[in-house]
Amino acid sequence: MSEPNSIPTPRSAIGIGIIAMLCGAYPLLVGLGVVHVRPAPGAQAWIAVAIGSMFILAGLAIINGYAVAGAAKADGSLPDGAPFFVRVVQYVLGLAIVGLMFAVFAWVAFGSGERHFSSSISVPFFSSAHRSSDRSGRIAFGIATGFIGLFLVLSAVTGAKSLWRASRRGSQGK
Repeated sequence: MSEPNSIPTPRSAIGIGIIAMLCGAYPLLVGLGVVHVRPAPGAQAWIAVAIGSMFILAGLAIINGYAVAGAAKADGSLPDGAPFFVRVVQYVLGLAIVGLMFAVFAWVAFGSGERHFSSSISVPFFSSAHRSSDRSGRIAFGIATGFIGLFLVLSAVTGAKSLWRASRRGSQGK
């Protein structure tokens, strides 16, 4: 049995990536209208496409980072010897995932139409669940949208700087 903090082998990374992509296939196909379901009132097809795409992109990122790049480091970064193209692909996949997440959260927070939220509290020997107001749910998603947007910008900048440094190392033959 492997240790809990062990790095996946390329073969297991491919398997995990394929599972993630399969999980994203259904919402993507529903959103594209290939699979017909009765949507909830006010449901937007692009949301299903975005959610499915996030899973598919995450699967591709797992495969790219652990199978193609030759296993990421323990902190999740690509190994020093990873080809520049693999680094660019990982950067684009990461930004796309966070960008889609930002779009979905922003739509929930600021999009038109009614939203339905619920909240629950569960601690030992006590559990409570109730409907929350439209306003409180939108505020929570609005705050989360702000943090995700900040993360997106910071990731874009630090990732671009990292790619720039990697390209400079490659052009100098190091």
